Formats: sequence, structure tokens, C-alpha cells
Amino acid sequence: MKKLNFILCSFIALIIVFSGCKKKDDPLDKEQYIKQVYIVGANTSNNEGRAIIKVNYVNTADVEASFNLSLAAGGSLTVNRDVTATISDAGLGRITMYNNLYLYRSTDIKLRKLSDAVYRIPNKDVVIKANNVYGTTPVYVKTAGLACDSLYAFTVKIAAVSEPDYISIRKVDTVLLVSLNLINDYSEYSYKVVGQSYPLSNPASATSISMAARQLKATSYNSVRFFHLDGKEEYPNIASLGVKMQVAADNTLTISAWGTLNIIAGGGTYNPATKTFNAWYNYVSGGVTYQFKGTFTAIVPAAT
Repeated sequence: MKKLNFILCSFIALIIVFSGCKKKDDPLDKEQYIKQVYIVGANTSNNEGRAIIKVNYVNTADVEASFNLSLAAGGSLTVNRDVTATISDAGLGRITMYNNLYLYRSTDIKLRKLSDAVYRIPNKDVVIKANNVYGTTPVYVKTAGLACDSLYAFTVKIAAVSEPDYISIRKVDTVLLVSLNLINDYSEYSYKVVGQSYPLSNPASATSISMAARQLKATSYNSVRFFHLDGKEEYPNIASLGVKMQVAADNTLTISAWGTLNIIAGGGTYNPATKTFNAWYNYVSGGVTYQFKGTFTAIVPAAT
């Protein structure tokens, strides 16, 4: 009998030991949050839900520039199946709100709705693949005719999701305000400017011009605008001090007035290897004809 009791006790002890070694459920193996889908950048704590997208000017009206919108599935775990979110236009509300909050001064350039005829989102059903976080869809924009000093924008929201019982649409910060920053090959750098301005009748009386960081504003796919001499780079000065510089296929320059500045001739060359403009133009001020001659050299960030 004692022997039988010993065997039973030993068996029970083994059961206790093995049951104690059983792997416990890891809570991180299960979703810890409400699983939601959202548009990347729509969070109003991040620039008020505004995404500023750099878009290249294109050379003809029928050519389109493109960029991607991104959607994401939030949660502690990636989705275990393909999820489709359908996006749609979100109207003018967010554009109007942004203008009222941040661009309310009479001198501010207001955001304006990009015409439906200019941009398109052909695939509004965005798929987030199983075991992934993000899904993207392209946006196409005809930029050739867009004005460089206008702030174009449109809005998008998530209208539906394929499996609402599995993943829901985020209830807050749901609208993304997309605004365009129109650029070209020359506008993405600051430029160091070194030159001289002098009366054509007396070059010896030249005034030196030196600026550490001049901006060039893209105005089309092959032209930029800068401010005359050391004029302050401010919107009210564009009409009186704006200078347009256009780069031809052979890298020669055509220089003309943007507004009322009296430029009577101009030219030069662009060196794509050094990203340097060698420019000159003649202008009339107070009845005297002057010439500006100088170089605009791109300040290229060091490679990391």
C-alpha cells in the first residue's frame, strides 16, 4: 500500500511540474488597441493635418506630375489579411478652416482649391496588404498651367473600409489637407550670389553684390524668379523687384522683368555640373542704364 501511495504521489508531482512549465499566453500576441485605418499626415497635431507635397512643374499641358498618398493600419499588430480603404474628396471645409486660422491677414496668400480638372486620383481603393502597415495610391497633377504664387490644395478622407468589423476608420483627425509646393530642377537649393552692379557709362564705379543664401522660385519647368540685387525676398516686392530667368535646352539664359522692373536686355549660361548661373542683365533706374553681372552658385548639402 505504501508503495502504491508513493507511486501516486510521484505521478501527481510530475503533473504539477509539467503543468507549471506550460507556456503562458503572451498578451502582446493579441491586439492591444482599437484597430483603425487612417490617412498618414491627417493628425491635426502635426501641422494641423496639412501635408505640403513637392510637385515638379512639367513642360506641357498634357503631361502629369505624380506623388503618392499613404494610408496606414494602426494597432499593436499588423493586419492579418488584406484591407481595402476607400478614399474620397473631403470638400472645402478644412481649406476654409486653415485659411481662417492661419492665413487671415489681408496680405496672406490663401489656400485655394485645386480644380478637379487639374488633378486626379484614379484608384480610390487603397489596399493595405496582410502583414503590412501602409498602402499607397498615386495622385496625378497637370502642373504646367499652375501659377507659382498661388497655394493650391485639396482634401481627402476615408469614406469606407472593406472589413469594418475587423478594422474601423479613425474617428478623429480624419481629413488630410494636401497643399502643393511647385518646384523644378533649379529651385531646390539656396544660392550664393556674387556680382556687381554698375552704370554702363562708368563700369569703374561698380557696387559689389554678395548674398549668402538667395532663393530661386520655380515659375515653370525651366524658369525661376529671383529678387533684383539685394532686394528683400518678400511677397509685396515681387512686382517691382522680380526678375525672371529661363534656361533653354542648350543651357543659355533669357532674363526679363517679372513685373515693373525696367530690364532692357539680359542673358548668360547655366552650368549643370556645378549648378551655377552666370547671368547678366541691363536695367534702367532714374534714367540711367545699369548692368548687373554675377554668379548664382547652388549651396549643395554635404553627402551624409
